[in-house]
Amino acid sequence: MVELQVGDQTVRYDRDATARIYANLISGWAEKCGCVGCRNYLAQRDTIYPPAFRELLDRVGIDLEKDAEVVLDGPVQDGLYHYGDWFFFVGEMVTIGDSVVGNSPCLEFWFTRFGPCPKEFQSEPHVAIEFGADFKWVIPESWDSDLRPALRRSERPRTV
Repeated sequence: MVELQVGDQTVRYDRDATARIYANLISGWAEKCGCVGCRNYLAQRDTIYPPAFRELLDRVGIDLEKDAEVVLDGPVQDGLYHYGDWFFFVGEMVTIGDSVVGNSPCLEFWFTRFGPCPKEFQSEPHVAIEFGADFKWVIPESWDSDLRPALRRSERPRTV
């Protein structure tokens, strides 16, 4: 494994093992999910990441088009919408650290041992690059068009 330090976090990674897993994945979470937030993400995925972040993903063997999960939190400011995402790789944490690293004003990321890990990585030591980012809304549907209304108390299933 190769050691990599970003901010005050240090990880070890196995690029070849990671790339082999990604080569066998058919798609990422966003394609499987298909919700309005994921569709907005997919419409701009190829252009939203800064070059330094793309280089980091490539360095550890991550296929940018095969995210572990994408989460739309909702609108923030200036017409932007907050997203969270995880990309896993074969590796281990060496130094956990406290830092969040930003490559642009609208994207910050960090290494973590937690998150929605795809089953393909679960038999290996694994770490994730988790990020929080603010992206534009680029599709014609409203960000909340597929949200379900909350159930009224009388409509909620009864629990015993």
